[in-house]
Amino acid sequence: MHKPHKRRWWQYSLLATFLMLLGFVVYTANMSFRSSDEATQRYFAKRSVQVDIHYIDYAGGTLRYITTGLRADTAPVVMWVHGAPGSGNADYAYLSDSMLLHRARLITLDRPGYGYSHYGRSEPRLAGQAAAVKAVLDQYPLAVYRILVGHSFGGPIAAQTALDYPDAVDALMMLAPVNDPDSEPLPWYAHLARWRATRWMMSKAWCVSGDEKFAHQAQLRLLQPRWKDLRIPVVHLHGESDFLAPPEANIAFSRRHIPDTWLKMVVIPGGGHFIPWANHDLVRNELLLLLP
Repeated sequence: MHKPHKRRWWQYSLLATFLMLLGFVVYTANMSFRSSDEATQRYFAKRSVQVDIHYIDYAGGTLRYITTGLRADTAPVVMWVHGAPGSGNADYAYLSDSMLLHRARLITLDRPGYGYSHYGRSEPRLAGQAAAVKAVLDQYPLAVYRILVGHSFGGPIAAQTALDYPDAVDALMMLAPVNDPDSEPLPWYAHLARWRATRWMMSKAWCVSGDEKFAHQAQLRLLQPRWKDLRIPVVHLHGESDFLAPPEANIAFSRRHIPDTWLKMVVIPGGGHFIPWANHDLVRNELLLLLP
């Protein structure tokens, strides 16, 4: 008597699950996480901010990065390193912030694999990503001070850059970083970018993100013994309700591995993973304190 009803319930549940999965795949297939040169120009023109779009040769392709702010050769540099997936457009609000524009040259990079930098070509190695960051910093050899701001996986990339090229980085800011290899989450949707049955339907940005995600833990383990060698100011901002970068583990990791002399920990009550957008003023103010 109840079997047909039970069977229909399972059929509806499977159909609903399939439709949700299909909707997610269709949605992500259209998410490139990047802004064209034209869209970038329009964004800053609306805010009356002069912007420069740069392309440099790198590793058989090009890297794209955006600059605003001071133009003097010796101007301090603040450079943002985005997470995954994403691109330099994640930080456009900071590149148009009036309080920062008058204090430094502001830079945001499309990391290799994203935006208009080798789009779709994965570079899951921290050292490979750090080399790209350094390639941009090398364009400003006379800068008196250089700060890297990394969000999520951009946090350890920024740290790797500082450790691989200690003369190129003077301070670090990490926003909700995933530093601890033992608490690295692997969300279910990361598999969609790896499975042959679904990968072809995903945007290139999602596929690159999936490749990075599956390499994160091993890459973070390689970095782990080196954190103690940091000898520059490090500001770590973390939300206590972050569901993508577990706060307890990652906060404890930084306190355990980064020398106390250099670490400033800022825990945001009720804060989540998307600190760059939800806590703009806090990030900006901490940056102003770091600038010379």
